[in-house]
Amino acid sequence: MTNLKEVLEFIKNSELEDFSKIRFAVNVRRSELTNDKKESFRVGDKVSIDHKKVDRNAIFTITKINNKMIKVTDSKGSQIRVSPGLLVKK
Repeated sequence: MTNLKEVLEFIKNSELEDFSKIRFAVNVRRSELTNDKKESFRVGDKVSIDHKKVDRNAIFTITKINNKMIKVTDSKGSQIRVSPGLLVKK
């Protein structure tokens, strides 16, 4: 596996055409990872939100899974749209 320093050095010395290819590859991989994370959740799962502005002990219930965001509801009935990357299963 290529180490990160070599990759960064390659990017540093790349031409504009190479950047387009790199950006495309990064976007595809990011989409794959986000999709994998999103598919690990189901409606009704209990989760917490890993974000500095949200209490880590607060428990939310998944109510809907959209293409990019997941809707969760807290115990008071408030709904929040959250990126799948911020959710942690309980």
